Order: sequence, then C-alpha cells, then structure tokens
Amino acid sequence: MPDESPSLATSASPIDKARGKYIVIEGNDGTGKSTQAELLADYFRAQNEKTLVVEEPGSSDLSKSTPVANYLRSLIKNGNLARSGEINLALFSAARRELWQQKIAPALEQGITVISARNYLSTLVYQGYGEGLSLDYIRDTTALFTSERYLHPNHTIILTINDETERNKRIAKRGQLTAPDTFESRSTSFQRQLNKGYSVLARDLCLPMIDCIATDGRRKTAEEIAAEIQAIII
Repeated sequence: MPDESPSLATSASPIDKARGKYIVIEGNDGTGKSTQAELLADYFRAQNEKTLVVEEPGSSDLSKSTPVANYLRSLIKNGNLARSGEINLALFSAARRELWQQKIAPALEQGITVISARNYLSTLVYQGYGEGLSLDYIRDTTALFTSERYLHPNHTIILTINDETERNKRIAKRGQLTAPDTFESRSTSFQRQLNKGYSVLARDLCLPMIDCIATDGRRKTAEEIAAEIQAIII
C-alpha cells in the first residue's frame, strides 16, 4: 500500500490556461464517467465552445481514441492475461502517450476544450493503491510518456460509488465482454482499496468528489450529477 502522495500540481499554468481547457472526469468503474463527459461536452457546445471528448486508455468509439490506444486497451482489459502492476503501468503509459500526442495535445493547442473520461489518476489508484506501485514512480513514468500539461488539468472531478451492488448493476448494463475485465472482475477488497485510493488522493490533492448515491440511498440521475459537475467547473 503506497504511503506517499504523488508530487504533482492540480491545475494548469497561466500560459496553458490561455489555450484549450483540459478537464478530467475520474472515478472507479460504474460511476458513469463517459456519460458525464458527454453531458459536459453538450453543455460547452451549447455555449458554442469547441469540445473534444476522449476516453483513456481507449474507447469503443474511435472518435474518442486512436487505433493504437484501442489495441492496447484490449490487452489491458483482458482478464485472461495475467501480468504485474509494472506491466499494466507500461501498457497504460503507452496508450496514454498515443492519445496525448495524437488527439489531446493538438486539440488543446487549437484552443479546443478537451474532456477526458479518466487520466493517469486512475493509474495512481489502480496500480498504486490497488497493485502496490509507488505513486511517485507512477507519476515519474507518466511524465516521461506525456508532458507537464497532461499532469496539470484545469479541472479534475472524481465520481465515487461505494455501494457494491449499485456499482455492479451499472457495470452489467454495458453488456457481456469476450473476456473478463481484469479490474472490474477483481475482489470486493480490491474495489475497496480503489475507493480508499480515490478518497486519499481527493483529500491530498484538494480534488472535488461527487457521490453517485444520494443521502437518502437512491441513485442520483445523470442530470443531477451533471449539474453538480457544472457547478464546480463553471
């Protein structure tokens, strides 16, 4: 279990802020990150703001990824391929570099707002808190594969869902995979470690967290969560 916080800032430099905004929607599986990325993009587009949605480490929608990143994603998600946390970090980093160079960085240079479902915060949680790698090692590796701009989004918002039954329901709605997902199929104790990791990083990096479950126990609607995200960003 890592006991250090990664040495990173949580916002972009003034120079970078003059370009496109880079916004990250984070959280564990089943929290609706992709849905929220699209809803936020719809909001910006309604304001006539050019917006690009991407997904890490890849996406079933090629407009949100690249062929290389998608191929790496298929390896990463395949639960039939046993591997170490270090190999997972290498695979994620390669997919991340491809997406950054081919889609995210060029869009930001053009002043386009980029909304990403996940970034390397996921690796801090999954490979750090979940698989035991050093957080600084993950951060340094990511810096080698991307850039300081990647490490410093304008906004990072974490979605959380601690209700295991509800999380599984959301995952099940996606349909059957040809192979078990290497992370979604892991034990409840592993999922709890991920929840803890997100909570610790949110605290240490002063990142906002939104609980997908309301105080009365019901599941929040996508629109309710979207309104909370907009209240933070706008």
